[in-house]
Amino acid sequence: MKIVLRSFLPGILAFIVATVLFCLPGKEFPTEDWFEKIFLDKWIHVGLFASLVALWCLPFIPNNKGTPNTRNIFIRIALLFVSYGVAIEFIQGRFIPFRSFDIGDMVADALGCGVGFLFSEWQLKKY
Repeated sequence: MKIVLRSFLPGILAFIVATVLFCLPGKEFPTEDWFEKIFLDKWIHVGLFASLVALWCLPFIPNNKGTPNTRNIFIRIALLFVSYGVAIEFIQGRFIPFRSFDIGDMVADALGCGVGFLFSEWQLKKY
């Protein structure tokens, strides 16, 4: 199995951007009432984690073409990002000013990981 490192560059860049955003102090973000009404924060978490999982899974598809090992890799990537989401919430609650620990964010992160996993599986079947 030959994997080209540069195919992971979008995933690496997205991971860095996400980590920077998660570590910004809470006062850096707008506080609009309508954001809370539509749960914008949760939707952002779902989309971000779906993107992270997909960007890390998709480079494996051209080389494995549906081997059972590919699905295991996808599962591991999704679980790794669920763990990352949980860790980020603990870090935000403990060390980032004006940020808080939020179980709802962890649920949104896990949901996003599931969406990214399902998207990657769908792409694998299409390939």
